[in-house]
Amino acid sequence: MKICLYYAPSACSLVPYVTLTEAGAAFEVRPVNFSKGQHLSPEFLRLNPKHSVPVLLIDGEPLTENVAIQIWIARNFPAAQLLPPEPLAEIRAIAFLAWCAAGIHPRLTPNLIPQRFCDMPGSEESVRRCARKLLCENFAIAESTLADGRDWFFEKFTAADAYFYWCFRRAQQFTIDLTAFPQCAAHGQRMVQRPSVQRLLAFEQSVLAQFAAA
Repeated sequence: MKICLYYAPSACSLVPYVTLTEAGAAFEVRPVNFSKGQHLSPEFLRLNPKHSVPVLLIDGEPLTENVAIQIWIARNFPAAQLLPPEPLAEIRAIAFLAWCAAGIHPRLTPNLIPQRFCDMPGSEESVRRCARKLLCENFAIAESTLADGRDWFFEKFTAADAYFYWCFRRAQQFTIDLTAFPQCAAHGQRMVQRPSVQRLLAFEQSVLAQFAAA
């Protein structure tokens, strides 16, 4: 089986990079330079007309959307236990992935491109402020989940932790006050200690350097 991940630095394609690495999968990575518009090229749009990453190419067939990609990785590499083995816990972990994708992720994007959400002149800061309020409401839920001394969102590390790590890390890259969420920050620090994330961070720096030199 040949696996290829289309990846962009800072984007949520970080998540399958981490989980594929945790799974011990052999995979190729094809960096996508958004600043050069590579996600809008005819070649990329044939793979994903939604012009977004991640795209996971599996024996030449594209799979999009992080929730689906995480389920595919977990099912094809079961030894890594990227989803809990017990059926109800597995469904709850998938629900957590969906929450990251549909509940948290959409509150991050307005911080970067507020004009996509309101084109009225001078509305940018209002859009950011509303998005941050909703974002912090979500982080408060995650904070309470981790507040009982848990290292991970389920009994052990799963794909849910990888997706939430990206969400919180992305928020940290914006000027958002996150001091009310120390458990979420500590979770991020635990993630950084994992070899899969160390590998991801090194790869991210190499891609950024490659893009800067292009």
